[in-house]
Amino acid sequence: MYNVSRSVARASVAILAVALLAGGATDALARRRVRRARKAPTAQQPQPSSEGVVNLNDANEPQLRLLPGIGHAKAMRIIAYRKRRKFRHTYEVIRVRGIGRRTFRKLRQWLAVKGPTTLTHKPTRKK
Repeated sequence: MYNVSRSVARASVAILAVALLAGGATDALARRRVRRARKAPTAQQPQPSSEGVVNLNDANEPQLRLLPGIGHAKAMRIIAYRKRRKFRHTYEVIRVRGIGRRTFRKLRQWLAVKGPTTLTHKPTRKK
């Protein structure tokens, strides 16, 4: 009797573990699909409404504020960062507190690390 109840308990634990793992795998698969859907390019990419770039190494605070999503505080953080270390690549702006990958993706087309700042007015993006 003891051996039978022990094997039943083991079988129950095994079934429970498989059920939990299967549910977790389904959740992970769903999360992966959502991430892929977010990253997938859409058929219509909004075109920038203005020409020009902002040089991260030379732009002053009003010029940095021309970038969408960059206000006074983030512009000052960019300036403080570049005083310690010049930007060698535009993606390094992600190292500035308050600017993540999503913000960088929005700004990428208007960022430069060499040459003059040529952006003259705040770009508008279609959603």
